[in-house]
Amino acid sequence: MFVAGVDLGASNVRVVIANGDGGIEARRESPYAGGDADAAVRGIGRTIDELARAVWARASVAAIGMALPGTVDPGAGTVASAANLPGWGAVRIADILGTPRGVPVAVENDANAAAIGEGWLGAAKDMRDFVFIALGTGVGAGVVVDGRLHRGANFLAGEVAFFPMTPGQLRAGGWQHNLESVVGGRACAASAAEILGPAAGAGDLFAAAHGGHAAASAWLTRAQEYLAMAVADIIALLDPQAVIFGGGVAMAQGEGLLGPVRDLAHRATPVRTPILLSTLGKDAQVLGAVCLAMLSAQR
Repeated sequence: MFVAGVDLGASNVRVVIANGDGGIEARRESPYAGGDADAAVRGIGRTIDELARAVWARASVAAIGMALPGTVDPGAGTVASAANLPGWGAVRIADILGTPRGVPVAVENDANAAAIGEGWLGAAKDMRDFVFIALGTGVGAGVVVDGRLHRGANFLAGEVAFFPMTPGQLRAGGWQHNLESVVGGRACAASAAEILGPAAGAGDLFAAAHGGHAAASAWLTRAQEYLAMAVADIIALLDPQAVIFGGGVAMAQGEGLLGPVRDLAHRATPVRTPILLSTLGKDAQVLGAVCLAMLSAQR
């Protein structure tokens, strides 16, 4: 049996074919340039078929799992609002991918999928209560409670991006006044351009901060304080076995970003909850999608 896992992000799409043991047999990563959402999903379907046949000439997949940012209704197989993916509102992904192939399709929020991946093969293996924080283009989290993914009444559980971090943000409300507006990848890039000049990117900003640049260092300290406040709130509310950081920004910066966050969060909470980096890195989402596909094939 083969299954497919898909990780669709704001700039890239990853597709893998896995065997019945979860081993990756083939993979392809390509840029995602936007455009018509239905056409993009059909293109992903063609990639799945091509990769499966590359593994074995007559192979097909028994199920498909797909992870993407935004508000996802797993039961309906739809994405109601895809954060950082313009034009993806109410796209019936499960129908577009599954119906022509006669296979089940599991659709999940990317942070939730990453949490499933980390619990299956990564830093949270054998844990029943943990939170995965995705720190990349946006900010999100996957919450696992008593061994089960917790999605919430409106599929918004784990949307830590919306945490207001100051009284001013609380009063202003909206999409631009919250945790993501300070520590998300786009916010990092905007701050880099403001502090270092228009040619600078997020990586330059972190490098300048670690190199002693006063304004960059002040920005990084503020970002770490905001992240630590969010982590302390999560620990106080859920008392998880661990909080795990992944996503492009977290993996690129590693302990240089996470160490002070850990120290600050531990000062603010009565327990020293492990605050860890993902061990799956950029594969966390796609491996979570594979796991979801395997579960769908077994039903």
